[in-house]
Amino acid sequence: MKKTFVAAALSVMLAFSSAFPAMAAQRVNSAWAESYISSADSMGIIPSAISDIDMTRNITREEFCELVYNTVITVAKQNSIKITYNAREAHFYDTDSKAVMMLYRMEIIAGRTSTRFAPKENITREEAAVVLDKTAEYLGLVRFTNSDRFTDSRHISEWAYKSVNNVCGMNLMSGMGDGRFNPTGHYTVEQAICSMIRVAGALPKESREKIDSNLYYLYNDSFYWVSDANGKVVFMLSADRYGGVSFYSNGSEILAFASMKGGNSSDIYSISSGRKLFTVNGNVCGTYANKNIIVSAVKNGATYYGVYSFDGKPVLSTEYSWDYLYTKGYVGTPNAW
Repeated sequence: MKKTFVAAALSVMLAFSSAFPAMAAQRVNSAWAESYISSADSMGIIPSAISDIDMTRNITREEFCELVYNTVITVAKQNSIKITYNAREAHFYDTDSKAVMMLYRMEIIAGRTSTRFAPKENITREEAAVVLDKTAEYLGLVRFTNSDRFTDSRHISEWAYKSVNNVCGMNLMSGMGDGRFNPTGHYTVEQAICSMIRVAGALPKESREKIDSNLYYLYNDSFYWVSDANGKVVFMLSADRYGGVSFYSNGSEILAFASMKGGNSSDIYSISSGRKLFTVNGNVCGTYANKNIIVSAVKNGATYYGVYSFDGKPVLSTEYSWDYLYTKGYVGTPNAW
């Protein structure tokens, strides 16, 4: 009787389990990483080995390489970047990962020794920085060096020091929030995914725009910058602070007009010196006759205009109509720009 009951119960359990398939493992990640992971899912760059796991855990060297390789191939294809390899072959006895082999031939990664890669060991933050820096170089990204000095800079290995400054300057990595970089600390899966999305976002959004005979304007997710004909960066602003940048001449030099995010004000910069010259109240609409800077601001649903001189002195406060500016000769057209 007991055996019959057990057998019947087991049959019911098996039938029940077959009717309701096992639920997929719930992905675990920090709230700040949600948008990055969503973008990575859309791009299809997350390797299957780390696609449904605790993304707050440390990432291994091999997993990081698989993520980097997927990102490089995807970004290159999306931006018509030619993939090139050198003739060298990897001779690592402890991994046969295609991603590791290909990144080695791209000169993006190296082993712990010439024959040992250590695929299952967690990657350190300074190792990740070197790989990211070489990835940026491979994809032809513009490098911005970090001007801040971490409190533990002396603990960054000599072979990683320049790369740490480069990738932090490009906003591909950041410090720990307490002034440290923590070079020998580990990198997590979600931090690595965040870096890959920032790599993808570091490519210029459009073809360079000529703003002078020898100056070109470009931007990406993190920066606005001006480069010369040889590609050397001569001026740069952070997209974290500014919502957009436009360029005008005052008759003697090119100025950058940078609109502040979340506010009705704009900072005016000299491109040649990089100095901020002054701030105007309102968003810059344009200039007129190399003497008037026209600004606008929205108040109670209506747009009002004001005027500044090119030396930053207010001429008209931002409370007039465009018609008023036109009738007084501050602008040359009857219709707003």
